[in-house]
Amino acid sequence: MKVHELVARFAKAGESAKPMDASREILESLRGQVEAIENLLGYISGTGGNAGQVFYRSPQVTLLKVCFPVGRRTPPHNHGTWATILQLSGEEKNTLYQRENGKLRKAREMSLTRGAILSMPAETVHVVQCRSNVPAIGLHVYGGDIFALARRIWNPETLEEHALDWALYEKFAQTASKAAKAPLES
Repeated sequence: MKVHELVARFAKAGESAKPMDASREILESLRGQVEAIENLLGYISGTGGNAGQVFYRSPQVTLLKVCFPVGRRTPPHNHGTWATILQLSGEEKNTLYQRENGKLRKAREMSLTRGAILSMPAETVHVVQCRSNVPAIGLHVYGGDIFALARRIWNPETLEEHALDWALYEKFAQTASKAAKAPLES
């Protein structure tokens, strides 16, 4: 498989009646080819924020190779759209939240290892943490142009909600990475 073929499959899924489901089906079909997908996307560093991770974007779908360095934890955030992830390497722990009456409530946790898939509806808020001794790398598929969507982040200490600002996100990520656990974990 070539990158343009991968992109074409997800572009078609992005135009379907149920794009998240169609994207997940593609990721399911790729599960047995994780090493090949990882090699295929080897030219993308996966670091440096969205701009350094993206390899396709359109009004319907955005594709990123995301790399979370060892020890990195994100602040709580949403994507402003649905998302599906195929874990390529390392281990990524996701703490998922629901919004209730303007506040976050921990809903569940899920650890992704090589070949695992996670789908998140648009309303999902989550924290990601690299839990392995190697970077956690994944193929991330988002509905719409992730660069143009309204997104939200939360202060990991106070859970105060903010519009996404990348400088503030990085400040919150530094704080979150130093914390003993994700917000609202027991």
